[in-house]
Amino acid sequence: MELKANILRIERLSLSDGKGMRTVVFFKGCPLRCAWCSTPESQSGQREVYYMKERCTGCGACIQVCPEQALRRSEKTGEIVRNHSRCKQCFQCVDACNYRAQQIYGKEMTVKEVMREIQKDEMFFFYSDGGVTLSGGDLFCQTDFAEALLEACDDACINAAAELDMFTSFENVKRIVPHLQMFYVDVKTMDPEKHKKWTGQDNACILENIRKADAICAPHSIHVRVPLVEGVNDDVENIRKTAQLCQELKNCQELEFLPYHRLGLHAYRQLGRNYQLEEHASMSRWDVYQKMGFLCETDWMFDIAISGLEVYKAGIGKTGVTEEVLKA
Repeated sequence: MELKANILRIERLSLSDGKGMRTVVFFKGCPLRCAWCSTPESQSGQREVYYMKERCTGCGACIQVCPEQALRRSEKTGEIVRNHSRCKQCFQCVDACNYRAQQIYGKEMTVKEVMREIQKDEMFFFYSDGGVTLSGGDLFCQTDFAEALLEACDDACINAAAELDMFTSFENVKRIVPHLQMFYVDVKTMDPEKHKKWTGQDNACILENIRKADAICAPHSIHVRVPLVEGVNDDVENIRKTAQLCQELKNCQELEFLPYHRLGLHAYRQLGRNYQLEEHASMSRWDVYQKMGFLCETDWMFDIAISGLEVYKAGIGKTGVTEEVLKA
């Protein structure tokens, strides 16, 4: 039987997910539940319905067709409300909606179908030294498919990268990492108790897998990312320990801090979910620099960046980025 996977979406011509122009394949499914997650639609490994209230005319066709009586109209707002405990994701409401207010996150695809989309941009890959980046969710929720897709990229001489959570067995890591020219890995927090509080899982196997992957990924590089969230992982101790982890890794090329943002809030509302950090304010690059800028006073074997903007160069020091640029 041909391998299939639930793919959230495929984005073309990305410039922020690896070297050159990239086609990014987003997998559905993630074992973590990060409180700040900006893509809640990627968490479930299954296809799922979401509701776009701005398209809804209130015709009620979706309510009438639902076999589980999981939909009703809110008396207060007039919006369609879904009872998630009753919804079986049969998608009859999607078929019944002529205005596309009810839609589906995720599409079941074969390796050949995904490769067909990737290969549309082979010319851009060639001239920009780009390629494909596997993202998520977490591809380790669908390891068999991810491995087969990477093998197909190898056969087509397409450069591959990935964004990994590393919450899996090292056997799975060994199946994926050798196919990658580089990979990103998130280090949410070094503290195991905080990690479990804010993501739902302990970080022991994540840190172990990062260290083990470092031993097998040469000559390719690791890029460590830290989604910096105020009150969660922005303390000096955590930032310093994360940098020390990067210093231990022989193949770590960059430590990148990503300012917390609220761009996923709309997706939570479409899915009818609560967002735990709704009251948290977004952070700017300058906010982040004020938290981690002290790292630039020490010699490191890796570069340091804030959301793609380099603030420290290994072997050189500070890059001279000004406060005005960081605040822009």
